[in-house]
Amino acid sequence: MKLPLMYGLPLAALCALPQYGLANETSPPQDTANSGSVWESPFFDDAKVSVLNRNYYFNRDFRHSGANPSGTNQFKPASERNGYRSEWAHGIVVDVQSGYTPGVVGFGVDAQALIGVRLDSSGARTGTGLIPVGKDGEPAHSWGEVSGAVKAKVGKTVLKYGTQMPNVPVLSVHNARLLPATVSGVSLESNDINNLNLQAAWFTHTNAIDGTNHDDRFNTDYGLAIQAKRAGYVGGTYKWSPDTQASVYVGHLKDVWNQYYVQGNHTWRFDNNTFVKLNGVGYWNRDTGKSMAGSIDSKLLGTNLTYGNATHSISAGYQQVFGDEPLDYIGFRTIGGNVNFANIGNVSPFAEANEKSWQLRYDLDFKTLGVPGLSFTGRYIKGFDMDNSGSNNQVYQNALKGYTYRDGDSHWERDFELKYVFQSGAAKGLSLRLRQATLRASTGYRYNNMDEVRIIAEYPWSL
Repeated sequence: MKLPLMYGLPLAALCALPQYGLANETSPPQDTANSGSVWESPFFDDAKVSVLNRNYYFNRDFRHSGANPSGTNQFKPASERNGYRSEWAHGIVVDVQSGYTPGVVGFGVDAQALIGVRLDSSGARTGTGLIPVGKDGEPAHSWGEVSGAVKAKVGKTVLKYGTQMPNVPVLSVHNARLLPATVSGVSLESNDINNLNLQAAWFTHTNAIDGTNHDDRFNTDYGLAIQAKRAGYVGGTYKWSPDTQASVYVGHLKDVWNQYYVQGNHTWRFDNNTFVKLNGVGYWNRDTGKSMAGSIDSKLLGTNLTYGNATHSISAGYQQVFGDEPLDYIGFRTIGGNVNFANIGNVSPFAEANEKSWQLRYDLDFKTLGVPGLSFTGRYIKGFDMDNSGSNNQVYQNALKGYTYRDGDSHWERDFELKYVFQSGAAKGLSLRLRQATLRASTGYRYNNMDEVRIIAEYPWSL
């Protein structure tokens, strides 16, 4: 459920305000010494309010004569288009979660407010996904929305209806820009069985990361010209121990595909505080219903092996797609969701038709070196052997204006992130992140060559 921002505070926030009324002056005074206040209820006592301030600068430079097709550039000849995107914006995410009313069945409400303010942009430089863009190609100055959901709980099982932000491997809203995407529908989550988390959901609408139109339909990461009216999933995760777990999910994009997911990992820990972690993951897409994205039968298998300790870790990964179409996944109008691939970068998922890829990654935590809160991540991913010569899927061919790879086509991505989280004082919890990514690819790959820089400051506050 969503309301325009102009309608005021989230429902749960309104419920938390004192309720004033006209007193009956003839009524006798009430003895409240031994009576519980109406506010002394789990509905209010267990309520949580959090506010996240996110300040975001994004610069994406298209290399080797690449051009920005977004914003007002779409109305210009290719030779006159801007060669980069650059935007700066501030976002506020307010999340209010009530507790539950007493009883066998407890009831509650959740509410969110999403607010965005443009700090720097233009029609020629827009398209980063931080800021909504109008039909005239100009970015908005400010935008926002208020949404909510009602919920019921029995034991450790929660049923929720309304606006939500699911996070499962086959349907996970994107939160890597200024404001998160949201979806509307019903979900069920149960933790009644020890070590087992079960989830199911059915959603009918979505709202993109750079918009306030909650009546959008689902598409895919490839941005196919389709509008799927329903998306859902069922599955769960079982943990044998903190070091061993497995997950199984089935996702559904109505009249597009069914997506099957399996994953497992195990960590071996040694006396010298080192560890080895092995992770394996698999996806399988099969078209269903009206097959609006064409005939699909693609699989992705990947594995990661990590060796490390409290300070350093080194990871190696390998991933391969089996099928003449990419291993695509659910998108939210302007951007794809999150997926749990073995090799996925800041820009590319390395999931083209029949693609193979490998990854090397290094992580450093400066805590044991005397600088708690500081961390560094660097990774390099190489993709190769892309081949869709056996595909007759016209939908994907149209999406990529030909969608053909030649022998020897490849691409690579290099990502760096330096992050610091303040550990004490008035700024405790404030995080500062510097991200840099470089992508280079053969002609015909769906992403242009690019260099990008992101500077992100986040300050969380909770009540």
